[in-house]
Amino acid sequence: MQCQMCDDGKDIVSKCVDCDSTMCFECSTYHSKHKIFKTHVTEKIESTTTETSEKSILDEEVCDLHKREITLFCESCNGAICDECATQNHKSHKFCRITFQAQKRRDFLRLGIGALKSKITEIDGTIEMSKDDENSYNKFCTEGKEEIQVHAKRSKEIVCDIIDVLAKLNIQRIDEIQKKDIKSITNFQDELVTKKLSLQYILKSTEDAVNLSRDGKLFNKYTFLYQTLRNNVLHSCDSPEVFAPQFCSGNPIEHTYVAKCFGLVQKRNTPIKSRTSEFHIYSLPLICEAKEMTKIYSFTLNNPRSLIGFYDNQTWIQLPNTIHLYSSNGSVIKKQNAITEDEQVLLATKDEFWIKAKELIKKIKIGNRNEAEDIMRFPAFESCTCNILKNNCVVAYSFRNKCFYEIKLDGHISPIKKEISMKITPVEEKLADLIPIRPVKIIETASNYIMLTSKDKVITLDRNFKICNVYAEKNSNFRGICDDAYGNVFVTDYSLGRICLFTSYGDFARTVLTKDVSYPTDITRDHVGNLWFLDCTNRVQIYSYI
Repeated sequence: MQCQMCDDGKDIVSKCVDCDSTMCFECSTYHSKHKIFKTHVTEKIESTTTETSEKSILDEEVCDLHKREITLFCESCNGAICDECATQNHKSHKFCRITFQAQKRRDFLRLGIGALKSKITEIDGTIEMSKDDENSYNKFCTEGKEEIQVHAKRSKEIVCDIIDVLAKLNIQRIDEIQKKDIKSITNFQDELVTKKLSLQYILKSTEDAVNLSRDGKLFNKYTFLYQTLRNNVLHSCDSPEVFAPQFCSGNPIEHTYVAKCFGLVQKRNTPIKSRTSEFHIYSLPLICEAKEMTKIYSFTLNNPRSLIGFYDNQTWIQLPNTIHLYSSNGSVIKKQNAITEDEQVLLATKDEFWIKAKELIKKIKIGNRNEAEDIMRFPAFESCTCNILKNNCVVAYSFRNKCFYEIKLDGHISPIKKEISMKITPVEEKLADLIPIRPVKIIETASNYIMLTSKDKVITLDRNFKICNVYAEKNSNFRGICDDAYGNVFVTDYSLGRICLFTSYGDFARTVLTKDVSYPTDITRDHVGNLWFLDCTNRVQIYSYI
């Protein structure tokens, strides 16, 4: 539609209720200020394109399970849900209106956007400094050529022809070195420009997601957007090492040692490395920082061995001969006979357990007293610490063989029926030195990093088992470890009697609990956000932080 008060063909933005005229922005301003029309009432006209866009966004704001509008945020599961979900699958969970949580995520993404803008500024500064370094490098090469020419002129009186040849060869050598190193510097500058363009694209797409996406859609994209921002903010381009040619003067000319006496061009012993602008960024904040730990209950058992969080406020506790399902009020819900040589409970569902027993992984049907079913057998597993990751992959670290094993399962968390293939990844010597004993537990964090404890260290690895972060503290003895859906990682410090909080990237945040904590060993989290941990007094303690 076009403005009826002018012939400029401009789009309309408002309509006069009294004279029934549609107007563009300029005509609307004139209409409201002119005294003839001052008493007229105008109303804003929204674009049909905007309405269509908003309708398409609203169409996506529905629960996949119940096809109802998403209005709530489950704090325990860190997920967006509808009203019907709150009364069914999340009945005992804690939840709130989604608008508040979505705004928090927008704020955190804006922090990431700010950091990304700072990173782009850093790259701009690095490009400028690299250009200055290039000019200095060219200056060094020019001075070297001049030095060779002066030296050649002084030597020509004795062996003019030979000196001319050697001088040209040395200048050619400088040109070759210079050409190669300038190419490296140019490639480095091109890489910086490419990185800048990539970051600008990510910046634009993230800003569009923050400003235009509805709450539910933003929430679903949040983890990917957040991880993308942080990876790009922390990533840095390695500058090339170049060595400016240096002319080494020779000794007095002798016929048999002309080349040696004249001197040769070679690279300097120390590199001239392109500088980078100083820049530091702290870890982006967590959504849930476990600010306050509230004790719910505690009770004592006879030699509890390990914990594994379960549905709602329930947790399985592994005892010497049985595995009991406990509620957060200390009551026993179910009992399950254990198997001989059971070592580590890897997985607990409503129907079955997956248990590591030496070189075997076994499956036990809950309530079935028959022998366990063997799922897979690998002799190397006997000295391993295992876990089943979120992508249905069994990961095991062998302290004896200094390597990681990976076995891919199908989507139903059952073994592949045909011959099972196992991927073996030897660890770096540095990582092997960091793990002097068998790790107590291995977990996968919300950011898809692998974390494990080893004496006084908490080690963070990427999915290729390369070291990303190592936190070490003297006199500590880190043992149990668990994570939640918010990116918090909780670690027990046996020696110092405390519960520590880490980010999902392996950064130490702070100590969250010390009071009434005595040599804690294992720790887990149930589905409503309660922390369960064991200490040396055979006591199970339960705390809430959400």
